[in-house]
Amino acid sequence: MISSASTLLALLPLALSTPINPRNNNAPLRFGAIAARSASPIHLQTINANGQSFWIGKETATYCPLDPQSQCPPGNQTVFSAGNGGASLDVVVPGGQSIYVAPNGKLSYTIAHSASIPAGSARETFTASIPASNDGDGSVPLGSFTFEGLGGSGFLACPSHKVDGEQGPFPYQVFAGVPGLKDEDVPSGCKSDCLGFSAVIAEYKGDAAAWQYT
Repeated sequence: MISSASTLLALLPLALSTPINPRNNNAPLRFGAIAARSASPIHLQTINANGQSFWIGKETATYCPLDPQSQCPPGNQTVFSAGNGGASLDVVVPGGQSIYVAPNGKLSYTIAHSASIPAGSARETFTASIPASNDGDGSVPLGSFTFEGLGGSGFLACPSHKVDGEQGPFPYQVFAGVPGLKDEDVPSGCKSDCLGFSAVIAEYKGDAAAWQYT
């Protein structure tokens, strides 16, 4: 189990933001995620859904058609759901929103009301796991979210551009470390700018986090 105090503090608001409901062990694991890469700008920063992509340093983007808006889910956090090798976003919208890795490595999600993804994309080989806590002290157990497919593994955070040869600034776009990733695929135009990181997760125990992500 990852036990860094600072990592726990980064994920604690998400884990405690909603009432705790008993978990069905056969149900997908629902969780929020942060990036872990020591001594880097992205360390302990939240991974958010925005524009059918995932970002570190961009706010979560959601939409809800209900009127009044008070009937809508909060929509201010990105919550994932994973099980049986697949992953999706935690939403109310009929049909859901699947997570996939495009052939160029971009970690992406489907638009609402559509299951369409680019040819050659991978919907499977996602794994999320959180070990059971035996501490008995009320601590929030932490785990990991990984991808192993398309001939690669792990996640990369790629900066929007460089400033005087240094990393930054935000936002960083999330990719999978796949052989098909090319310089022209990443925001800065140079894949060597990207930082490998671990996705650290904490279980989300509440109602759906958003109607849909945009």
